[in-house]
Amino acid sequence: MHWFLSPISTICASKQSGRQSSPQILDHVQEPHVLEVAKSGLFFLLGIEAMATFLSAKALSPVQSVPLFWKLHSLSVILLAGMGVLEEEKSRDVFEALQEYYGQLLDKAWFGRSTEFVLDKNVTLPPGTGKNNDAKFLRFQTEIHDSYSTFNENLVEQFAAISYGDLIYGRQVAVYLHRCVEAPVRLATWKSLSNTRVLELLPPLEKCFAEAEGYLEPVEDNEEILEAYVKSWTSGALDKAATKRSMAFTLVLHQLSSLVFLLHASDKLALRNKLVKSLLRDYSRQRRHERMMLDLIQYSKPSTSHMLVQNGGSSLLQNNVEERFEILTEACEGNSSLLIEVEKLKSLCAKN
Repeated sequence: MHWFLSPISTICASKQSGRQSSPQILDHVQEPHVLEVAKSGLFFLLGIEAMATFLSAKALSPVQSVPLFWKLHSLSVILLAGMGVLEEEKSRDVFEALQEYYGQLLDKAWFGRSTEFVLDKNVTLPPGTGKNNDAKFLRFQTEIHDSYSTFNENLVEQFAAISYGDLIYGRQVAVYLHRCVEAPVRLATWKSLSNTRVLELLPPLEKCFAEAEGYLEPVEDNEEILEAYVKSWTSGALDKAATKRSMAFTLVLHQLSSLVFLLHASDKLALRNKLVKSLLRDYSRQRRHERMMLDLIQYSKPSTSHMLVQNGGSSLLQNNVEERFEILTEACEGNSSLLIEVEKLKSLCAKN
């Protein structure tokens, strides 16, 4: 039932166009008529979404049966029509309104507060089940195209080239880092942002169009993604993001802090030790990362009623600094040079 989205969601984004080079796509989407189609599609989409809200709870509108990932994808494709969509005040307001509305739907699904919204044709949240942390219901790759990462790369490339850190554009890119998105898509998005050195252009977490918990929880368990976070850290790709407090840096702090200081599963200890050693070696070579290391050690999760860590429901605030340094020492596995770096950090923490 997504027929009405097809003209929008297929602008320069057919299954074959995912294999085109980025310049070909960008040249095509700048054509004036494509921009007008995108603007018209936005107004049409907002109109049918608004009409659906006036129906009774018992009457399910066809638009409410369309999977959320198709709607979010449509907004992303519209951005391939260029910045003209966001530069015109009316179409920008419509785009932002749709982002806010879809963010609300995403939050309801994520927190298990709504059983009326159909996530997709196969996945729903039945009454009484509560939050389903394992449901990756934003299945862009599985349902839209198995090469969706190519589309993401094009979107990020254009974001880097022409957006100048536009908030609305940044929020749209950031949604692909939400924990409800499949791991391959999240990984591809992160790598693209890191490789193009634009992680700092993402907005702060509080300015994204879905609640912070959806980006942070559950604790990341994908080793490739965790390793990608550390690679961005040690390569310097996160430096500006840390200064600007981009959601990218908050995301990395949260996930690495959770892995290192909170999760004690035996099958993750080897990964924990490996990543801690990488961070300490980087610190020994790049003293400019001192502040970032201190932020990691002293990080505590934003306090909300929903945001509880997976370690027995305890808060990050309950882990004192001394215990964290003991964990860092253990992760060094007797490496004397790394233990020296731990002592340096411990001394710095004592002074702060």
